[in-house]
Amino acid sequence: MTERPHSPAWYARLAQERGEYRHPWTRTLDGPDPEQTFDLLLMGQLTPQTRVLEAGCGHGPDAARFGPLAARWVGYDAVPDFLAQAQVQAPSAEFVAWNGKGEVPPAVGGPFDLIVSRRGPTGVILRLPELAAPGARFLYVGPRLEVPQVPDRLAAVGWSVLGEWRVSVQARVPTREDWATRCDWMQEPGRLGDWDAHAGPQGLLYREERMVVLAGSPG
Repeated sequence: MTERPHSPAWYARLAQERGEYRHPWTRTLDGPDPEQTFDLLLMGQLTPQTRVLEAGCGHGPDAARFGPLAARWVGYDAVPDFLAQAQVQAPSAEFVAWNGKGEVPPAVGGPFDLIVSRRGPTGVILRLPELAAPGARFLYVGPRLEVPQVPDRLAAVGWSVLGEWRVSVQARVPTREDWATRCDWMQEPGRLGDWDAHAGPQGLLYREERMVVLAGSPG
């Protein structure tokens, strides 16, 4: 893929070529998947009465997995091909084409009791006052140990951080091509040289990291 990583054209090409939003490099983890923290927290927030909005729903894996546990699950994404796949995976959920900017589409108007973003856009935080029901929660997992815009934006809209979790698990990529793909995906070109400097017969060790934040609405 020659487009700038995480640009609209890049996401459109990813959807066309792979049909899903999932990391395209081979890896093995030497411990639990670091996103299990997010999964467990999400499960703990869901009830048969919970109305959920998912920002950056991609091809719909969370809507398919968790949507049946909620009263309503609405996902939005800016990539039409992802939304088409999502509707197939989770036919009982609702999906809307939106990039999180400008006027809020009627289907995204809420109010929602839980707004979630799995490695998705953080811009939704600035729209929380428009989208959230009283007493709502926001749950996010990011691809690094620090995602500064998350606490900064939560503070800007007056939401309180109820909990933060940082998870780091040793992982391994088997080939230089896999490592180059990951560096491109993570927008870390400066780490390309790590392969030549540190790779061994079994590949390259690195840390798979996640930051998880649970926040609550004011009042």
